[in-house]
Amino acid sequence: MRTRTYLRAGLLVVFAAAGGASESSPQERSDGPAVPGGPAGVEAAAPQIVDQPPATAKPSEPSEVDLRPRLLELGLPPRAQGARGTCSIFTTCEAIEFALARSTGKSVRLSPEFANWAAGQAAGRPSDGNFFHNALAGFKRRGVCAESLMPYQEKFDAARAPSEAALADAAKTGKHARSGLAVRWIVPWKANRFGLDDSQFARVKRVLASGYPVAAGSGHSRLLVGYKDDVAKPGGGTFMTEDSALNRFDEVTYEFVRKEVADVFWVEAVTTPADAAKH
Repeated sequence: MRTRTYLRAGLLVVFAAAGGASESSPQERSDGPAVPGGPAGVEAAAPQIVDQPPATAKPSEPSEVDLRPRLLELGLPPRAQGARGTCSIFTTCEAIEFALARSTGKSVRLSPEFANWAAGQAAGRPSDGNFFHNALAGFKRRGVCAESLMPYQEKFDAARAPSEAALADAAKTGKHARSGLAVRWIVPWKANRFGLDDSQFARVKRVLASGYPVAAGSGHSRLLVGYKDDVAKPGGGTFMTEDSALNRFDEVTYEFVRKEVADVFWVEAVTTPADAAKH
């Protein structure tokens, strides 16, 4: 039995890993009970799972994909989480921002502060940082507002709540998301499970090759924004990342993703700017 201690989404999580968990279809997976070691009231809310491959996936992928220029072109560079444990919140916002830009044709910087509040609402207790499934549950219920309407703070304030203007803007974004975006899980979070199998790993690369970033949760959450096959690197290559803890683009190896990542999702734009203009 191996014990792993992670600082994940602002929560100290201790996992005892013994052997591999049995696999079921994504529609049948659940996130289980409250996270061991997490604060009371932070429940593992069931994620919305839409498990389909991207429509643009190809039988074979290029040896290198880099979405960093596209992110910069859209005005979505890395942002800093500071000393707070909000990596999963930032990563979730980044995935949604990219999909919204694809769907609406407009780039908007979303508020991690609002998303963190909404995740706490979904989990049942305020928390500085949370897990992907709670962040996405909060987004589904509350939406998320523009950064300008609830700016990120240096320190967490459990009593802080959104303004009426922020709530209205978030509801507007949430309304569009219900018809224009789809959350697609590649690996839903499950206690005591780490690493990706060959099929899941291949899906991550296919999604990146189709032009979408991928959110990857581990001891620290990151947005995967490209990859490069390289036999000289551990596992045979590297993933490019957007990292809010470092406030820059960085990279992790294929080996790291295969062995250490716990949950993976992406957000797809299922409508286009032309569709949005009709409404």
